[in-house]
Amino acid sequence: MNKPIRKAAKCYLVQNNKVVVTKYKKGNKKQDFYDIPGGKIEENESLVQAAIREMKEETGIVVKNLERKGEMTIEYPDRIFSFAIFLAKEYEGDPQEFAENTAEWMDMDDLLKQEKILSNIMILDRFFRKGLLDENFRFTMHILVDEQENILNVNFNLEGKNE
Repeated sequence: MNKPIRKAAKCYLVQNNKVVVTKYKKGNKKQDFYDIPGGKIEENESLVQAAIREMKEETGIVVKNLERKGEMTIEYPDRIFSFAIFLAKEYEGDPQEFAENTAEWMDMDDLLKQEKILSNIMILDRFFRKGLLDENFRFTMHILVDEQENILNVNFNLEGKNE
């Protein structure tokens, strides 16, 4: 079966071991799940523009000076999400609350202990985060999940920028 592939962008904003996350509110099928801001690329929009727009729409924060850090593929039983991953180096504003979600700074280690986290948060695990946070590295990550967001398998490659 050929699974449809949806291209999207995610933007990680990390400062002092804390990351900006969103948490879905009641009425969303992912209610109470934590997520990293991001989403689909709109027509005539670059990957960077999509990451900046999604961060603003989901958190109220304006990010600047984004660095492309890698690629993350999340494969469900019937669909695939292919994310361009960015790390924001500068920002303005504070996390806000919206109709569909709240946004907040959360300690990365505390976030990983939460019961309901989406699989894209896995890159913040101590085993993987060097690919996201170290300026000398990039990464590729493929995560296989079921419809309940349970992680079934993870493939991770860390690449030095000069390789």
